[in-house]
Amino acid sequence: MFETRNKEGDYKIKLVYYDLEGNLSTEGVWAAKEGGYYRIKNAPFFAPNLAYNDLISVEDDEGELFFDSLIEPSGHTNLQIIFFKPEFVDQVTNDLNKFNCDWEGSHGKEYISVDVPNTVEYSIVRNYLNQKFEEEILDFKEACLGHNK
Repeated sequence: MFETRNKEGDYKIKLVYYDLEGNLSTEGVWAAKEGGYYRIKNAPFFAPNLAYNDLISVEDDEGELFFDSLIEPSGHTNLQIIFFKPEFVDQVTNDLNKFNCDWEGSHGKEYISVDVPNTVEYSIVRNYLNQKFEEEILDFKEACLGHNK
């Protein structure tokens, strides 16, 4: 049986999306149940248009929960960052922490997902990442833009 809950009691929700090659893919995020809905508790690594703390509805397919629709956006921005120079991962993630952003690494150290809370001045984070892009250290995608640019 597919494990749908973690030790904190959050539920695994599957997100279906098209990858860079146009193939249908899935990834899982953790979400806390709120009434009949679920609140996302980690920033997606690959799926677009969702962010940390978004309230969503799901469909139950024989015990597996799949994203259905966005009920209430959180206002958070979700960034997906790939490093061309992995030796800068620690510096950049430390700087992101100083901007009050949370991040999570994937199976490879060169790829991270970043949550920019709606209380953070996004232009500062974006300018910083643009500078690192110009220095050819990384590239980033605004997978879900909750802030106004």
